This record gives sequence, structure tokens and C-alpha cells, in this order.
Amino acid sequence: MRKIFAGIAMIAIILLMATSAYAWPLFPEKAPATAEVPIIMYHLVTNNPKYIGKWGITPEELEADLRYLKENGYTTVVMDDLVRFVEKNRPLPNKPIVLTFDDGCFSDHRYLFPMLKEFKMKAVLSILGAETNEYTGNDSLKKPHLGGEQVTELSKSGLVEFQNHSFSLHGKAGSGRLKGESAEKYQGRLKADLAKNQALIKELTGKAPTTFTYPLGIISKGSEDVLKELGIKASLSCYCGMNKLTQGDSEGLFLLKRCNRVAGDSVESILKRLDATGN
Repeated sequence: MRKIFAGIAMIAIILLMATSAYAWPLFPEKAPATAEVPIIMYHLVTNNPKYIGKWGITPEELEADLRYLKENGYTTVVMDDLVRFVEKNRPLPNKPIVLTFDDGCFSDHRYLFPMLKEFKMKAVLSILGAETNEYTGNDSLKKPHLGGEQVTELSKSGLVEFQNHSFSLHGKAGSGRLKGESAEKYQGRLKADLAKNQALIKELTGKAPTTFTYPLGIISKGSEDVLKELGIKASLSCYCGMNKLTQGDSEGLFLLKRCNRVAGDSVESILKRLDATGN
């Protein structure tokens, strides 16, 4: 009798397993990994008091930021690391952070680069193609002045990743749609400009950018479609907040948030505010 009941029980289990396969997986797939990634936005690093403020900080402030990150277990990553995390399930380190520097200022070579080597950190530089070769060797100027040779040098170091900030769209309207401009004309103009900068950066670094950094943070309808046509996989905005990435969610790489580092503030304060608000 016991053998009969055992046989019936075994048959029931087999039937249950067979039917349940159509209702839910016996071994559910692992949920996609997620990651919180703060991105800090820098511009000019200078000792000139004229430019210290919203868009400029001193070398001492930058050094203090990097020291804080090092001492508190943060690991700097670049945009390609975020793309690989989302699209190829490549893991990110504990406490990842992205340090972005806009415009391609001379100070990126004079001040930032030596600090990256000292602290063994990485940074993302978004450069303007039209001004890349207007190198003057003068860090007292606010206008970007990295030369092509410097771009190549920084790229070869493995510590600096170059991304697209437009070729010549850093004027009043940024990369936004002009008043009275048709959607078709706008997208054509944007595509031509970005493609020109893509080609220049690839020529100087050997690698086409994967990210577009919106000049002045101005975004217009249809711009993301242009980025995708060019094979760009991510974009950076000027909205402050914490980024929450999920493996497999490629759309989550667009319009990533960045918190502007102004003079008198600190990366420590920014990160504590992000932790407190959860945004």
C-alpha cells in the first residue's frame, strides 16, 4: 500500500512540474542588476578670480574633491563603463562615480591630468570640435583651448575618455531647435554638426564617442532620434540628481543627470545631498 501511495505521489509531482512549466519558470531568471551612479559636472579649473564661481573652481578645490573620493571608497568610471553595464551586463565597481569636464579647457591638461595620474582616477571630457585647435596655452581664458595633440595625449593615457559636446553649437541656443526652424531642418543641422565632431574625435583618439553632452543643457524634441541615428548610446543633461541604471534598459542611458560643481561647494556636499534626497 505504501508503495502505491508513493507511486501516486511521484506521479502527482511530475504532473505538477510539467504543468507549472507553462505557468511560471521552475528556476526564475535572475532579476536585472541595477546601479546608482552619481555624475559630477565640472568646467574650468583656474586660479583666475574672474572665472571662479558657477563655472570655475580652483585647483585646490579639485584636489580636495579627488582626495575625498579616494579616501571614501569611490571608484571613477567613464561613460563606456555605464554603456557596458547596461548593454552587456558588465559589472560596475562598488560606489561608482563619473567625473565630467565640459568644453575642453586648457586646465584639463594643466591641472586635471596630473591629478588623475596622482590619484589613479578617470574623467570624461566633452569637447567642442570647432575650438579644439584654438590652443593658446593660456589658462586665464575661459574659452576652451585644448589642442589636438593634447587630446591625443590624454586619450592614450587611459585616464581620459573623450565625448561629443557638438562641433560648434555652444552658442545661445545650444544644440536646441531654432525659432521658426522646421523639425526636419533642425534634425539635419544637428546631425551634420554632431557627425563632424564624431569624426574629429575619432581621428584624434582612435575611437568614436558613445555619448553626447548637451551644450548649455538645452534639449529639443527629436534630438535623441538624431543621437541614435549616429550610433550614440547615451546623453548627458544638466539636471541634478542620482542616476539609477538597470541592465538591459538602454533608454535609461539617455538624459543622465549631472550635478554642477560650483566654487565654494564640494563633491562631498553634493554626494551627501544626493544620499539625503534619494533623487
